Amino acid sequence: MQHRAHLDQSVELIGMLLLGPENGPSLLNAIRPPGLPVVDDWECLKSMVVVFETQCGSLTQYGMKHMRAFANICNNRVSRTAMEEACTSACSSHTILDQWNPTIRGYSA
Repeated sequence: MQHRAHLDQSVELIGMLLLGPENGPSLLNAIRPPGLPVVDDWECLKSMVVVFETQCGSLTQYGMKHMRAFANICNNRVSRTAMEEACTSACSSHTILDQWNPTIRGYSA
């Protein structure tokens, strides 16, 4: 349960850092119109997931619910560098236990 709370809080904070406190939450959860793919750049999505997991720990099955947020980060043209900085800020005080370490568990993307 503690890891789930960490994932939820980290994604929320990253959204605010990248997209602003007023627009971040709505942009992270935005649903695209019918007929459009979830994400424009699939490589970006994979990259953002790896950046997040490296800094914040494995998404796990529970964290898959945040894929839309990562897709929307890409759709808003956030750079990998900006994502790395936001993840570092959001997760720097969190110790990744071996059970949540993506180098042991494997990356989700």
